[in-house]
Amino acid sequence: MRKPDIPANEADRLADLYDYEILDTASELVFDEIAQLAATICGAPYALISLVDRDRQWMKAEYGLSLRETSRDESVCGHAILEQEYFEVPDVKKDERFADNPLLNGVPQIRFYGGSQLTTVRGNNLGMLCVLDSHPRKLSVGQRHALEQLADVVVALLEAHRQRRMRDWLGDLVDSAADEIVIVDAQTHRYLHANASAVRRLGHPLEQLRAMTPFEVMPNLTQDEFANYVRQLRDGTPQVVYEGTRRRSKGDVYPVEIRWQLLVTGGRVVLVSQVQDISERKAIERMKDEFISVVNHELRTPLTSIHGAVRLLEAGAAGELPEAALRLARLASQNTDRLRAIIDDILDLDKIVSGRMEFDIEPLDALAMLEKVARAHETTALSAGVEIAVAAPPGLRLLADAMRLHQVLDNLVSNALKFAPQGTQVLLQAQADTAEIGPRVRLSVTDNGSGIPEHFRDRIFQRFAQADMNTSRQKGGSGLGLSIVKKMVEQMNGIVDYESRPGLTTFRVTLPGSVS
Repeated sequence: MRKPDIPANEADRLADLYDYEILDTASELVFDEIAQLAATICGAPYALISLVDRDRQWMKAEYGLSLRETSRDESVCGHAILEQEYFEVPDVKKDERFADNPLLNGVPQIRFYGGSQLTTVRGNNLGMLCVLDSHPRKLSVGQRHALEQLADVVVALLEAHRQRRMRDWLGDLVDSAADEIVIVDAQTHRYLHANASAVRRLGHPLEQLRAMTPFEVMPNLTQDEFANYVRQLRDGTPQVVYEGTRRRSKGDVYPVEIRWQLLVTGGRVVLVSQVQDISERKAIERMKDEFISVVNHELRTPLTSIHGAVRLLEAGAAGELPEAALRLARLASQNTDRLRAIIDDILDLDKIVSGRMEFDIEPLDALAMLEKVARAHETTALSAGVEIAVAAPPGLRLLADAMRLHQVLDNLVSNALKFAPQGTQVLLQAQADTAEIGPRVRLSVTDNGSGIPEHFRDRIFQRFAQADMNTSRQKGGSGLGLSIVKKMVEQMNGIVDYESRPGLTTFRVTLPGSVS
């Protein structure tokens, strides 16, 4: 007896076999009948549908035998799958590969083997459809051809099982999605399918939905709008996204975000719609709008009056204050300044996110801008014992909104002054930066502080992000500053980045250069 060799494509072959998930499954009538039909056509007493696993051969069906599993080393099928066409052993006793095979010399004794490979679409042989006999013999050409055809039927059945299993899995996956997913025929506009979420939210059974169109569940969708969406998708737009409303079977409506995609499958054009219930998002937006209104009208206005009154007291408008009272007035003034800055940050961020902040882009002199920012922070730098230095070549110009860029640099310089050690320098620089997309100007703010903690770097530009920088000075701030910086710079067609290590932190703002 000789053990069968391992095919060169064994890894791919086993991958195909396991993908069908057929091993160790229960008997199935259709496979049993194929085995019986093969035996009948070939006039053989025995037939097997054998699948060759890593170390064994396993029978999906058998006729005339009670054989479910054997060692691969003792199998004829292990040799047969090495060939690419019909495999026949007229007399196993006269073949040195099988002459002393204990499996063939048992009861019943096997003398003849003929089989056709079960070959996948990738060309991998999973096993054999074979017939066996107790007497030496050969199959006729017609019998061989019939065996090959039946082997193709077995593979087709395995593939159908796999595709049905995949469809069931995909169906379960789609049904488990929280969003509504529906498929619409592009010609008739009728629903072809809806997942469990869509059926549950809309309140219509699937059979009823299949007789309906999107216009019946989307009260604000017009025929012209829908035709325009379809036209965009046919013209190559990957997906169309918009907000609308859906109407349930009971008549109530809810806000949704809809994403349409166009697919062509089997020559049929369909529209796939992913619908997300945005009721919670809309409620949050309303709460945010109400909050912004309160901040703007109920907090900012009285705070401005309080700040003005405190500053007047601090300046002696009500007469000279005792030293203790003056200290309290200064403390109140500082804290109202801080509160006003936080409120302004909140309002600015809301304007940016909602697209209501306007930007007047114009050519600006980089050196003049840095010097102006440095002068605005001279008093703060002096009280912190930190020097502000400016380094920029004359005549270097960039394109930006002057007020917004000043606000960006103000924020970066304020941060640098908070963390720069006493006796050090905060350096403001500008330099030309060449790029494929055109001339650029890089503005940078550098300090010698302790650096940005490693754990904080991934979220430094997120809203309300603040890190413990191990400084003795009061940091304050809203945690919105760098988020606002990033969004403002991006609105001016620029980018902001940074590098940091202990003793040196540099924030860089790169903006389009001006050739004028």
